[in-house]
Amino acid sequence: MRKLAHHGLLPRSRVARFTLYLAGLELLLLLVEYALKLFGSPIAGEALSGWTGFLGFVLCLLAAFLFLRWFRRHAMWRLRNRLIVTYVFIGGVPITLLVLMVAISGYVLTGQFATFLTLSEFRSQLQRLEAANVATAQDIARSGSSVTQEGINPDDNVFPGRVVSVNQGAGLPKWLDNKDFSGLVYDDGHVFLRAAKRVSWRDKRVAVISSVAIDRPFLQKIADKVGSLDLYVPKEDAENVTSSSSGGKNKTNITINGKPVEPVSGSSPENTQGPWNRDGFVYYSLVKLTNWDDGDSRSILLTGTTRISTLYSNLSSSVLEWAGTIRIILTILAVTFGLMMIVAWFIGIRLTRTITRSVANLYEATQHINRGDFSHRIQVKEKDQLSTLQVAFNSMTESVEKLIVERQEKERLQSEISIAQEVQAQLFPTDASSTRTLELHGICRPARMVSGDYYDFLPYGSEQIGVAVGDISGKGISAALLMATIHSAVRAYEQEQLVTVSARSPLGENARQSGALGLAIRHAPPQSPSQVLWLLNRQLYKTTPPEKYATLFLGFYDGNSRRITYSNAGHLPPLILGQDGSVRRLHEGGTVVGLFDNVEYHETTVDLSPGDIFVAFSDGITEPENEFGEFGEERLIETIVAHRHLSLERITENVLAAVVDWIGSTEQPDDITLVLARPRE
Repeated sequence: MRKLAHHGLLPRSRVARFTLYLAGLELLLLLVEYALKLFGSPIAGEALSGWTGFLGFVLCLLAAFLFLRWFRRHAMWRLRNRLIVTYVFIGGVPITLLVLMVAISGYVLTGQFATFLTLSEFRSQLQRLEAANVATAQDIARSGSSVTQEGINPDDNVFPGRVVSVNQGAGLPKWLDNKDFSGLVYDDGHVFLRAAKRVSWRDKRVAVISSVAIDRPFLQKIADKVGSLDLYVPKEDAENVTSSSSGGKNKTNITINGKPVEPVSGSSPENTQGPWNRDGFVYYSLVKLTNWDDGDSRSILLTGTTRISTLYSNLSSSVLEWAGTIRIILTILAVTFGLMMIVAWFIGIRLTRTITRSVANLYEATQHINRGDFSHRIQVKEKDQLSTLQVAFNSMTESVEKLIVERQEKERLQSEISIAQEVQAQLFPTDASSTRTLELHGICRPARMVSGDYYDFLPYGSEQIGVAVGDISGKGISAALLMATIHSAVRAYEQEQLVTVSARSPLGENARQSGALGLAIRHAPPQSPSQVLWLLNRQLYKTTPPEKYATLFLGFYDGNSRRITYSNAGHLPPLILGQDGSVRRLHEGGTVVGLFDNVEYHETTVDLSPGDIFVAFSDGITEPENEFGEFGEERLIETIVAHRHLSLERITENVLAAVVDWIGSTEQPDDITLVLARPRE
């Protein structure tokens, strides 16, 4: 069943199932019909045979329909089979029709030529008979001897088997009317070659008539030249005519002019079956003869069997001089055409194989691709359009394979970037960094998965805290890595924990007594911002490529004195927005870190009054553009001043909303970092 289903032979459609049902019903009816005829009910069997015949006809039609559908769906699925069928219709059918037309035309032409040769032999014999009759008539006229009306057989070699009769007027048919005559006649159930010549004899006009019966010996004489012959004469008048090929019995019911005919044969019976037999081909013709009694014309059927070689010998006898040349030319043409046909078939097969091989290669390649094997490549050997298609398929497969590899690599990098994003998110401080005297809030929104901007809150006392804001050159992973480096370095420099083992402390004494390590942890006073920037610049300069650098603002706020000591290494100057509307920019410091060696950085101190707002930001806020220009520092100040009565978190949200609205639907061009600080009352 699986094999039948695989080859599409298992009935699935309604038509197929109905056809199978009819086949079973037809088989059952045939068995019933056979049983009825076998057990003595022939009438019922004959009645049932009509139904079986009708069902058989319908079954044949349905089977033909199903076969054509199966052939179209399965056998015609392969391109090779489609090409074969196409070649059959394009080349085979016209060639078959042409060969059939040539065969029919050749058969007609050769039949006409054979008929012409046969009738020419009859005319030749008739001319000889007429000449012999004229000679006999002249002899009678010169001799003046008496003749009777009885038939005579002259003893001559002019025309053996000739019968001569002389009539003085009595018994001659009226249609002759004193005229001479020669031709085929039908008289008293026989067919004759007959010639009549009127001469003067003893002052009278008499008719000298020579007759030769057309019988088997006569036809065999002609058949020796053109082939076997059969002549059919009217049956009703041929009671005394016997045929050597039929044993004196009527062997056919052929009619000519509405009358049954009887053959006079010059050949054996087996030579007259079908248009072709082992002795050659059969041709047909109608021969006109005259009824001797009334002069009416009638036609009789002449059939003959001849060979192509016989016709060719008769044809070449007329052009004997050129026969050899014609034979050589025909042989050369036949050999040439045969070789051309062989070459054409060879070329056609080769071209078909190249097409089918290319399509098969493409199909096999698609199966490999469907299984996920993108490493499969088609071996291209030809140079044509299909080969170009195969090359393009290989190129496409290679590109898909590369894309898959790139996608996998991208997914891997995406996963690593996601991890880096999570790690970086943990590097940014939280709002819990605010102190009793200072409210802090910061945010960083990356333009990509990870950010190159940096901000941090560095607590080193109950009312002391450091603020760092920076911007790393570049974007992406490299900037994020440098940001992590700066974060670690700043933390290491500014929140260095001194671990000491104090021998004088009780903790140290107890540690020595117990054999354990005693730890004393204290917060060191912060180093100056300029010194931190100098250390950081030296480290980055020695450990990073020349194109890697960073801008950094570093300040230390003391809540007791409400002062901030800072140094700015090339970063956008942070702003202090006073309660009275004044704006102070913190630009004291030096150039960027990591680009030059031995750079000196300066620092200074500014006071923060209650109600002032410290604003540190990156260029991702001020530099975004639209058709009206950059967002700019002025719009940043206006937005913060307009919402300064709100919490720092709400102020940050309003600033980000204003920047996003300014950018519009375009992609965020750079990382956005904003740090706000406000002294408490």
